Amino acid sequence: MNPYEAYEQYQEFDDYQTEKNAYRKAKQGKKKPKPAEAVAQLSDFDDSLAAWVPSYAAALDPRHHERHWLIESLGPFYRNNVITDVTHRVKSGKEANVYCCTAHPAGGVELIAAKLYRPRLLRTLKNDAIYKAGRQLRGEDGKLMKGRREKVALAQKTNFGKQLDMTWWIQNEFSTQQKLFEAGAAVPRPIGHNGNAILMDYIGEEGLPAPALIDSAPEPGEAHDLFALIMDNVRLMLDHHLIHGDLSAYNILYWEGTAFIIDFPQMVDARVNPHAYELLRRDVARVCAYFGRFGVRADAERLARELWLPYMGSIA
Repeated sequence: MNPYEAYEQYQEFDDYQTEKNAYRKAKQGKKKPKPAEAVAQLSDFDDSLAAWVPSYAAALDPRHHERHWLIESLGPFYRNNVITDVTHRVKSGKEANVYCCTAHPAGGVELIAAKLYRPRLLRTLKNDAIYKAGRQLRGEDGKLMKGRREKVALAQKTNFGKQLDMTWWIQNEFSTQQKLFEAGAAVPRPIGHNGNAILMDYIGEEGLPAPALIDSAPEPGEAHDLFALIMDNVRLMLDHHLIHGDLSAYNILYWEGTAFIIDFPQMVDARVNPHAYELLRRDVARVCAYFGRFGVRADAERLARELWLPYMGSIA
């Protein structure tokens, strides 16, 4: 059982335990696994005293899906001396959870953020065809996938195809974040990725993670500088043929007077994606709308055109 199947199995087990009444009323369909069947599959995991069990996972019920999903996903980073512990969950979302990890002393940092994608990502991400347009499917090693088997699996949405799709989203996020960090963008430093996990610099303090901009209020006089910083980063992304595609105050972190842009799985290549300009317009409009609450006056349409025209020369 791999990490993707594990999370699905234990998510369904958790649902079974907590929603028995709902199942009685539901229409007949694919049956959920019974508790005995789910518990029997626990033998697929090595959770003995000799195995690594981070402190956050140790506090969870041994049968809880999150415990096994966490251990299976982050165990390789522990064995490779990247992290030593997982102390707490920072954020829980529809597509991914973020955890605070203690870094190995050799890493040169104290804390690392681990973003673990849920295997149900592709069931909750809306309009993903917009972001996939013109994409090149790559594996975890970054190499192009050209085989007929992969294309058929993706088209038929088999389990293998779904795993390929998730691999693309995660590889796209990590490689994009790495490229932007090296270019000097205001993004957390990416550290590594493996399966459904991405590790990066932790922004904030252990008991006080950096909040999203939407949950923050810039100090008087900061709003204009923060807005300029984010627009400079939108321009830098476009200089590298990239458009965030989902930029808003929800995926910009605010910490000690500056900002960090996060969440890049839907990033698109402006050269090949036919929806690129519309995505750029939406990104700029959302940022302008947020900062408008703090006295920043900006014409989103004009800004989008000024960013796009020097890059492409025209608006199709």
